[in-house]
Amino acid sequence: MNHNEALSLNLGVGACSVLLVEDHAFQREYVAQQLRANVGVCVDCAANGLEALQLLKRKYYNLVVCDLAMPIMDGVIFIKRLCELKDKPHIIVLSAQSESIIQLVQKLAISLGIQYFCALTKPLVMAEFIEAMQAFDQQHNGIAAVECLRPTLNINSEEILEGLIRKQFAPWYQPQYDLDTGRIVGVEVLARWNHPVRGLLPPSIFMDTIIKSNWTHHLNSMLLDSALHAQSVWRKRGQDLTISFNIPVSLLAEESLPERLLNIVDDCGGDPTTLMLELTETTVTDHFSEYLAGAARLKLQGFKLSIDDYGTGYSSLLNLMSVPFDEIKLDRVFVHGAHKNLAAQAALESSMSLAHRLNMKVIAEGVEDPEDLNLLRRLGCHTAQGFLLGKPMTESALEELLFGFK
Repeated sequence: MNHNEALSLNLGVGACSVLLVEDHAFQREYVAQQLRANVGVCVDCAANGLEALQLLKRKYYNLVVCDLAMPIMDGVIFIKRLCELKDKPHIIVLSAQSESIIQLVQKLAISLGIQYFCALTKPLVMAEFIEAMQAFDQQHNGIAAVECLRPTLNINSEEILEGLIRKQFAPWYQPQYDLDTGRIVGVEVLARWNHPVRGLLPPSIFMDTIIKSNWTHHLNSMLLDSALHAQSVWRKRGQDLTISFNIPVSLLAEESLPERLLNIVDDCGGDPTTLMLELTETTVTDHFSEYLAGAARLKLQGFKLSIDDYGTGYSSLLNLMSVPFDEIKLDRVFVHGAHKNLAAQAALESSMSLAHRLNMKVIAEGVEDPEDLNLLRRLGCHTAQGFLLGKPMTESALEELLFGFK
């Protein structure tokens, strides 16, 4: 096996199709040849955004590589058009523009629903491109690259309901580390679907349907029951870990929510004070009074509350002033690349200062770079999670990490 064959197998992208959008003819041909020869992917080319959109109407591409400064249709408009597609491709921007412009475009892409975005500087450095492809693999919460680079699966609600009935959904755990001691102090529970035919599926495949179909309580009960029983085993073996669990803010309007959750905890012999409920800012109830009432009743039952994705959603400061949160969870958008972004550093510093003054715990998520981790330590962040520290994993993999056995 030669070097190129090995590289293609390691990345899991041999069957991937790439659309390269570059107006400069020589650069376009050079980059296309490099990708075909060194990564082993199929590459189609377009000279501008309009040509690329025509190709996208006829064929699905796993990855789009594009410039920003292009005639006829610039890269910003082109990315906006990509975000309108049902099956959104991954995007790598290959540009000579300033870092501030590229960061702005990245925020635009993320705000429009692009999950996998990377920016590289011209001229193309093959090692950087390979690193970006590997990052796409990592960013998909431990799901193999072959899965994350395929178009959206066509799964209907009946199939998801059958999966719930047959208890095919299971919790995965991403460890949260104390940065002072290096110890695991908690885990975030993440849903995975062990599909009997399609294999392991991430939440992006099923969560929207579950929420719209009002099956969230069914899924939560399944995941929490398993996680709380695992927590009990860990505690008996000397590992007292907090469980972080996401709750859609829309559920706060349901008066039965606190009792439902408390019944699950009681049935498992658990303690609500060891359960951190993460309320995602980007979704809110129609009435702020319901948000306040729901949060108050969860606190009355002893649950701890975390404001998830802090700084990216709805009325961050208003929520902090209104609800006695126990934790602020700093979003990846502030953490990733913060060591080279002064604006992100200022946002992190001010957020942590505010949290400390309010006597709230701070946890940074999305830590993928050692320099970002060092920055967080210097700024006084004590807890973090991310692929640099540990990917989401099964219960058995976590126990091997905790106790050193298989």
